[in-house]
Amino acid sequence: MHFKIVSPSACVDVENIQLAQAQLERLGHTVSLGQHVFSQYRYLAGTIEQRIKDLKQACLDPNVDAVWFARGGTGAAMLLPYLDEWILNKPIIGYSDSTVLLNYVAMHGGMALHAPVFQEIAVKNLDNSPLSYDALKTISLLNTDQNKPQHYTLSSSNCFTQKQSTDDIQILGGNLTVLCSLQGTPYPLQLNQPSVLLIEDVGEPYYRIERCLTQLLQSIDTSLVKALILGDFYQCPQKNVTQSMTEIVSEHLEPLKIPLYQCDWFGHGALNRPFWLGKKGKIIDSQLVI
Repeated sequence: MHFKIVSPSACVDVENIQLAQAQLERLGHTVSLGQHVFSQYRYLAGTIEQRIKDLKQACLDPNVDAVWFARGGTGAAMLLPYLDEWILNKPIIGYSDSTVLLNYVAMHGGMALHAPVFQEIAVKNLDNSPLSYDALKTISLLNTDQNKPQHYTLSSSNCFTQKQSTDDIQILGGNLTVLCSLQGTPYPLQLNQPSVLLIEDVGEPYYRIERCLTQLLQSIDTSLVKALILGDFYQCPQKNVTQSMTEIVSEHLEPLKIPLYQCDWFGHGALNRPFWLGKKGKIIDSQLVI
């Protein structure tokens, strides 16, 4: 496959990008870098003009199979006013700050893969392999028949999971803080069909997570939320809070009668297994099937 690496968010670690490129090329793939991948403008990977230019060129290049985001951080939302149908041309890959682009593509019918960013894949969660398991799974998922279902294990976290029938539901979500930053803008997360939301976060204290959750639930049509799935809330300090994250979220979902699940296979921690956003899925026998 031919992967094009672009940096829509924060400036990157040059050595980690070069190492990931070398390791992926050793597996027989082609890896090309956007012109401004290593640019730096304040804490961003270049100006808006530079970042949108790289992204557009990658999506319009007929030789490119998928566009892999170099890093998260901050800044991707600045690109939203400049997007058009060209961003739907290729699968895009990323998470964290890339949540804004992933959900834009997912809500407009494109292919958005929630998966590790490129600068992580050769330095994080390697387990004696040159590339992480999640990176190899990402590549495999891109090569797999898109109609072949993928199974993801869930744990039930409230009583409403026993009473639900979730079939043909849209998959949306990503980083909770990033999602909430879009609500109230012209580019919010919007539900127009039955959906399941998957959320994760990193480094945010519990009160901020609860504030973001409140904002999200008050800004979407919760009647269309058929389940909420909690991923890894990595290094989120629980100072002076006796309740767990699951208990806090469950308290908000109870009056809405929204089923709550949790899992450990996506987020900023040890695992970040890839899954498609925008595709239809179902929850059956404590498994998310996409």
